[in-house]
Amino acid sequence: MFEIGNTLDLADKNEYLVVDKYTDNNTVYVYLADVNSIDNVIFGKVQGDSIEIITDPDELEKVIKQVYEHTHNSLKEDQ
Repeated sequence: MFEIGNTLDLADKNEYLVVDKYTDNNTVYVYLADVNSIDNVIFGKVQGDSIEIITDPDELEKVIKQVYEHTHNSLKEDQ
């Protein structure tokens, strides 16, 4: 369900693409992008069958850095 490349319909009635996913300290984090608006992205934590949107600035900064490193390392490996 929350695998990279899957699309999800969330409660806000938008469809999101799972751009990235990683696990840190037994917590699964996801980076979602709205398929209809590049300005609408979500960084969240998987909680069972739902996603908790990250709002804490310190945690959000940590997750954004991890996603950046993960996606850029994956691009380097593909070259």
